[in-house]
This record gives sequence, structure tokens and C-alpha cells, in this order.
Amino acid sequence: MPDLIFSLEIAVGLIVGVIGAYLLAVTLRRRAIARGRLLAMCAYAREGAHMWRNGFIRFGEGEVEWYPIGGISVRPRHSWPRRTLDLGAPLAVDARERLDLIEDAIWVPCHDGERRFRLAMSRSAYTALRSFVEAAPPESASSVT
Repeated sequence: MPDLIFSLEIAVGLIVGVIGAYLLAVTLRRRAIARGRLLAMCAYAREGAHMWRNGFIRFGEGEVEWYPIGGISVRPRHSWPRRTLDLGAPLAVDARERLDLIEDAIWVPCHDGERRFRLAMSRSAYTALRSFVEAAPPESASSVT
């Protein structure tokens, strides 16, 4: 019987250790993703998909990057140059679509060249995204010197 209790203690300790290490990795990943830039909660869905994937949106130097909320990779899953990102008119998220992590969410249809997708975020994050995309510097053909 003491061997069984010892084995259970070891198993529970390992499970707690793995969960703790994962939570630490996710926390450090979020800090690494932010790196002093604006980061907001944002859900992503491909055109025609009915499931939203929760994640973070980051406004980089010349692009908008989307990272899934889970996982430990610090590379963006999707990246769109802000010069080619086209945002449609925002719409309210249907109550049947579950976006529990984003309060008062709106979604916006987007396309980057031929890729079409949807982004859902809070109204303040949408305002920041719209401002970031519209504030892109002039094209390189500009005569500003």
C-alpha cells in the first residue's frame, strides 16, 4: 500500500509540474509577443468558417500579426502587410457565436490580396486597428524627400 501512495504522489507531482511549466511558458510567450508593442485580444476565422479561433493581434512596424492564444510558439500564425490589408465595415457578433474572451465584440471582414478572412475584437481594438492600417506611410513612389 505505501508503494501505491508513493506512486500516486509522484504522478500528481508530475502532473502539477507539467501544468505549472505550461502556464509559465504561456505567460512568458505573451510577454515575448508584446515586446513593447500594442497587443489586443482578437479572434480569427477564415472566410466561410463558422468557428472563431481566439488569439492576440499585434501591430508591428509594417504589418498586423495574429497569434493563437494557446501554444508556446512566438511566431505569428498569420501576418498581413498593413499596406495591402483592407478592412470592411464592422458588424456586431451574433450571440450564437461564442466569443467569451472578448466583451462587446464586433467582427470585420478583411482581405489581403486574395486571402479573405474575418477578425473579431472589441470596439477599442477595432479603432486601433483601423487607425493603424489607415496611417500607413505613403507609397515609395512618393516625392517626399
